[in-house]
Amino acid sequence: MLRHSRIAAVLTCAILFAGIIGALAQSGTLKQYTVPTAIGDIVFNRTTLSNIMGQLSRPLPLTSGKSDLGVSLTAAAGTPAGAVGISRTAGTSLTLVGETTSSNAKTDKVIFEFNMPDTYIAGTPIKVTVNASVSGSGTLTGASTTMTMTAYSETDGVETALTVTAAQQIVAAGSNLVFMVTPNSAITAGRRIVIGLTMLVTSSSGSNTGVINAVVPFS
Repeated sequence: MLRHSRIAAVLTCAILFAGIIGALAQSGTLKQYTVPTAIGDIVFNRTTLSNIMGQLSRPLPLTSGKSDLGVSLTAAAGTPAGAVGISRTAGTSLTLVGETTSSNAKTDKVIFEFNMPDTYIAGTPIKVTVNASVSGSGTLTGASTTMTMTAYSETDGVETALTVTAAQQIVAAGSNLVFMVTPNSAITAGRRIVIGLTMLVTSSSGSNTGVINAVVPFS
């Protein structure tokens, strides 16, 4: 009987917690919920939920990326000009790829949009992790094979530039590149953010192709 009571209590708490999260997620303004318990009141609001859960981290769909002009990507890198391409083999891989070098340098870009989560606490730096690699057998010029990120807040069609940490080197084997965005006073829960990723790949000889494997805000 005691075991059943504990299970029931856990389920009740889970249902209550899920309801609170759902209510906060649907609210554009801060709401606060107080739950009385035997050891005192427990207060749930955007701050406490963020402290418990952290920012919700979900990879951005790679196929939602756009060219720097905001138009759709194609399967061919460089079409539109200067844009990455979508590379997919059903059941095997789905990545974004740059143009292939030939003893030269290629620069390709992609932008993504996303909304700040309802658990976001104003003033908190925005972390974005990009997993990138380089394919091909050419000789890379490491210092000139980099990923650069830009970021903007967007309100009513107007973009405002945000400060982002410096470009990072892409290694052939692949790694997570972590960028931090410094928020301004306009960045609040629900705010639209635009990020741009510029991939530069330089080969002193042979051919190489830059690859973006994942883009994960709040990682």
